[in-house]
Amino acid sequence: MQYWQCLAVTVLSIGVLAAGSSQAQNFPARPIRLVVPSPAGGSPDLIARALARELEPLLGQSVIVDNRGGANGIIAAGIVAGAAADGYTILHTPPAFLLNSLLYKKLTYDVRRDFAPVTCVAAGVGFLLLVNASTPVKSVKDLIALAKQKSLTYGAPPVGGTTTLAADLFNLRAGVQIRHISYRGGNDAVNAVIAGEVDVTFSPPTGSAVHVQSGRLRALGFTGSKRYSRMPDVPLISEAGVPDYVVDFTWNAWYAPARTPSAIASRLQGAVATALKSPKLMDFLDVSAFYPVGSTPEEFRAFTDAELKRYAQHLREAKVPMQ
Repeated sequence: MQYWQCLAVTVLSIGVLAAGSSQAQNFPARPIRLVVPSPAGGSPDLIARALARELEPLLGQSVIVDNRGGANGIIAAGIVAGAAADGYTILHTPPAFLLNSLLYKKLTYDVRRDFAPVTCVAAGVGFLLLVNASTPVKSVKDLIALAKQKSLTYGAPPVGGTTTLAADLFNLRAGVQIRHISYRGGNDAVNAVIAGEVDVTFSPPTGSAVHVQSGRLRALGFTGSKRYSRMPDVPLISEAGVPDYVVDFTWNAWYAPARTPSAIASRLQGAVATALKSPKLMDFLDVSAFYPVGSTPEEFRAFTDAELKRYAQHLREAKVPMQ
């Protein structure tokens, strides 16, 4: 490359950096849109809304939650992949975003090429295993025994959701075949158990614990490696009949469109990290069986790469086929 070409590239690079820095200094100048890949009332939606309330005074702008449920988050991810790379459209997603890339042969986007990791907002420590409170099933062992006697169903989002994978791994480890009935979101699956449409569901406590407390649902167990702090009497599934079963691989995270200036991604991550120190938000996350993270974009990129490898292993173990 000749000298003048090198000089032109250098000047262009400096110009791009300066433009990104200028954008970040003035960012945000209008409301930010959080695209959530689940219907209202689900765990990602509730966490996004709780976070948005804390972010608005920090950013000086409205943070609008835009629910785009359906297709296990593929619709929402496609919207963000095609949005302007200016920091005003963000995907607030659970791990289904990554699982989809391992499960579906034809996606309109690529998780590495079309998205810029911003931050892992919060990580979950497990799910509640729930049945209708009117059922005679009182324990994990009761459920396993019944599932070996008759056909049972579990409600969950489509193949690729973490609660769906939790149920598939339960089937594998417990030696049962509880059949999947697909719902648009986790909250719909919880309501299906309450209505008696399906027998079982796995759910973060975010939107389901209230139904346990009201007596409509019964929590048979918790999938994590430690008991859920707000329901210490609910045993771990690993204590209650399936010794080698632990599922705690869930989180909520932010991804921006690719080519979003790094300064803007860092501005967003910094605001999220500050919001996560709010006692009100910390308490909400604890109730939801999540804990705050707020990782940097660089840390979150490394986490994303590691999660893809971990999910690939879980999918192979559960023998979940490509879609």
